[in-house]
Amino acid sequence: MSFYTSLTGLNAAATELSVTSNNIANAGTTSFKRSDAVFGDIFATSTTQKSSNSVGSGVSLLAVNQQFTQGNIESSANTLDLAIAGDGFFPIKTPDGQELFTRNGAFMLDENGLMVNDEGNGLQVHPLNTDGTSNFNVATQGLTIARDFPAAASTVGTISLNIPLVGAALDDGSGATPPTPTLDPLNATTYNEAQTFSLYDDEGNGYQTTVYYQKMTDTADNGVGDDTWKATAYVDGVQAGPSVDLTIANATGTGTGAEITLSAVNLPTSSKDVVLTVNPNGVAGGFKAVSLTENGFPPGGLVNIDIAENGSVRTTYSNGEQQDVGRINLANFSSTPGLKQTGGTKYATTANSGGATYGAAGSAGFGTIRSGALERSNVDLTAELVDLISAQRNFQANAKAIETSSTLTSTIINMRG
Repeated sequence: MSFYTSLTGLNAAATELSVTSNNIANAGTTSFKRSDAVFGDIFATSTTQKSSNSVGSGVSLLAVNQQFTQGNIESSANTLDLAIAGDGFFPIKTPDGQELFTRNGAFMLDENGLMVNDEGNGLQVHPLNTDGTSNFNVATQGLTIARDFPAAASTVGTISLNIPLVGAALDDGSGATPPTPTLDPLNATTYNEAQTFSLYDDEGNGYQTTVYYQKMTDTADNGVGDDTWKATAYVDGVQAGPSVDLTIANATGTGTGAEITLSAVNLPTSSKDVVLTVNPNGVAGGFKAVSLTENGFPPGGLVNIDIAENGSVRTTYSNGEQQDVGRINLANFSSTPGLKQTGGTKYATTANSGGATYGAAGSAGFGTIRSGALERSNVDLTAELVDLISAQRNFQANAKAIETSSTLTSTIINMRG
């Protein structure tokens, strides 16, 4: 009996050596969680046997439990390297559709712009609601980041101007009131001011647009009445649409704006008209273009990916455009030790772990996300080496017990009457 009892101890010590060796072997594995072997004694009695006289029958392995304590977070040069500070797992999906979970946030973009890990498993996110929050009521989907931002043609724009209140109207020499000077872009005497800027066609190519401003009538300085101006837009030296009238209340400086419609037929490779809204404001100073906003832009390439601690992902492109492409949420479980290890620091759910619960990073029960960082293994090599020595001694002691049992058995067999 003692032989088999010591044999269970020998197996237990070998198992502890294996678990400790596995911990040591993975000391450098990203996000690896060390394991502990849990043992229990074997003790069995019959209903007629006195328990006080019973001897244990050895030891058995109850479980190998992973310890999900936080590993150190180490910075990296890759923005898509993600570490979780606190509780939670990244949801991923294998190419064959299996849903798994990991704390290894070493991600990259594949040829389709999908965020994947080294094994090609795609990071999963929830679609966004119109208010930017995640819709947890629908299935997860892969997070895709476009490497290129397509061009957009200019269709609307807004011009804000400061127009001087002081200054005489143009005089065409006819003596008419008001005069009707003919605009000639090549003759600066036929207009008061000019404003040049770029708009964009369907292919994102910029084309030069100039708006010429002519002061048609002038009231006495600070008097009652309106100053009238005319605005005319030219594209590549050709008038692109009808002129519009602007008025400035001389006493208050209040301006009345108008819309200049640039016809698509006068624009290079553009399929839609452009509507420019001109908002004038009368001032005591000189003419000034305060601002110009329009909705066109050239094509752009991806230059930056910003991932916030709450998981929101924003991309920036070379054309200056930015886009919110999604939010990385975390998964958690009622019993993380119940997760099934599948290798590669990936886990699958079991009946013991319970189903995944999703939440925004930084919310209650979930850690925050660190971009440009990875979580190191939580293995303490010093402690593991001590455990290794302890397991080795246990192995030697049980081997000695087996040797002693064998010697006693041999002695009994060799006894002669």
